Amino acid sequence: MIPEDILSHVVREQTRIAAREEWTSAQRDSQEPLFDYRYDHVCQVVELAKRIGMSLEADMEIIILSAWLHDIAKPGLGGVKDHGIESAKIARTIMQSYGIRHETIEKVTDVIVKHVGLTLESPLEPLEAQVVWEADKLTKLGVTGFVHYIINGIRMRPGMLLDAIARTIKDFLPLAEDIARSMHTEPARKMADERLNNLRAMSAMFEYEKPNE
Repeated sequence: MIPEDILSHVVREQTRIAAREEWTSAQRDSQEPLFDYRYDHVCQVVELAKRIGMSLEADMEIIILSAWLHDIAKPGLGGVKDHGIESAKIARTIMQSYGIRHETIEKVTDVIVKHVGLTLESPLEPLEAQVVWEADKLTKLGVTGFVHYIINGIRMRPGMLLDAIARTIKDFLPLAEDIARSMHTEPARKMADERLNNLRAMSAMFEYEKPNE
């Protein structure tokens, strides 16, 4: 009998080169990115912010502008130092170029600066800042957050297998619960509870389907 660690090594060496070439060629042959995480994230935030904001009779112009521009300083996956402040600066320039009123620009940039951080002890002011913050954090939960994590994991941690992804998602659950507890508007609390339950269920299914060790 060949030891399993040797079998694993032999198979891994056989598949590694082909796997790299398949992903590389897929991107090389396409004019579109294999997955544009940042754009997808922003679109998700915009739709969630609209849903929450409209139910609370918030200023939708402020919310829509803020949601679209909240991450404009970091177009890719990686972090940017003080991205809330930097995004507000870029957003200001964009809005000025489109002739947006000064008062609106000041409100939007304030919301963008305040959207950072994964948890909150108390609600943000004004309401529009809380709405955009909640919409941004809701994308970390549920099936949306689950799928984003798996796709981004391919980019951030090359070679990570499903068992490692399952462990990481399970380890994320306590923080996910803290994020859900940071929702202060009623519609966001309801969505966070639903998404948290979905994330727990997905994590549990991962555990259930793992082969017995």
